[in-house]
This record gives sequence, structure tokens and C-alpha cells, in this order.
Amino acid sequence: MAVAFLGLGSNCFARKKNLLRVIGELNRYNIQVKKCSSIYETPFQGVPEILGIPLGIKLPPVANCVVEVETDYSPYDLLKRILRIEKRIGRIRIHFVKNFPRKVDIDILFYDNMIINHKMLKIPHPQVHKRLFVLVPLAEIAPNFYHPVLNKSIRELLTDLKKNGEKNWPRII
Repeated sequence: MAVAFLGLGSNCFARKKNLLRVIGELNRYNIQVKKCSSIYETPFQGVPEILGIPLGIKLPPVANCVVEVETDYSPYDLLKRILRIEKRIGRIRIHFVKNFPRKVDIDILFYDNMIINHKMLKIPHPQVHKRLFVLVPLAEIAPNFYHPVLNKSIRELLTDLKKNGEKNWPRII
């Protein structure tokens, strides 16, 4: 069995309920949740846009958590199941719309110590080391896990962001 870390997020409707539903769906798809962080809230990051045109609207805060899962699925099969779960819970993907509210978002952060750089799947997630809303919950459940590209533990990556004066620290909700 492989061990993977998934980042879960929601910023519309019943955010906590959406995240808990994802956890239930993962188990239903034989993706066994072994650990789950607390649920954190951070301000929405990014600018909503349609067809590349920024919209001047403020979006609600995002609820996030990280789960450690065990699975027999390959990384690509895991991605297929995750996309099904997102759709089942109500995520609508519109390719010309960027940074809009999402009922649910699921990212594969790490899959064992694999490095995959494919058009459809990048593991480790290319932004994981820059995102407090991922690193804080990840450090809660796996502080000593090593990023296979950067060769630093999650704790060290989080310390790096602290040293850089990063703002918008997540808070537990």
C-alpha cells in the first residue's frame, strides 16, 4: 500500500461539512484515511477571473485540512477517484474561470516519495512548500515527512516560511 497526503479545501456553503463528506467518500472509494489534521481557516488567496479578466470581488475564507491516506491505487488512478469525488460532492470545473468559490477541492500533495512531472499530474504538488494553509495542517500530522525534491522536512519548510515573514497564518475553526 502507498501512503499519500491529500489537501482538502472548501470555501462555499457548509465548508466543514463538505470536508467531512470528502473524508467519507475517500473511505468509500477504498482510499483509507489514516490521519486527519484539524480544520483550518485562511483568507482566500488569488484573484477571481473570467477569461483572464480579474474581477473585483472578495471571496469567503477557505476551510482546509490535510489527510494521510493509504491506497492501492496508482497516483493516476488516485487522481481519477479524487476527480470523481469532487464532482459527486458538487465541484464544477469551468476552464475559463479561475479562482472562484469551490464546494470542494482535493489536491494530491505527496504520494510516497514519488516525483511525477506530467501535464495532468505533478507530485509533489508544485506549490506545497509555499502554502501555509497546506503546511500548517500537514505539520500537525506529519512534521517529519521529507519533501522528496527539496530534501526538507515539513517542519523545516514551515520554519522557512516563518523566517520569511509569511502572513495569513491559518487558524483552527
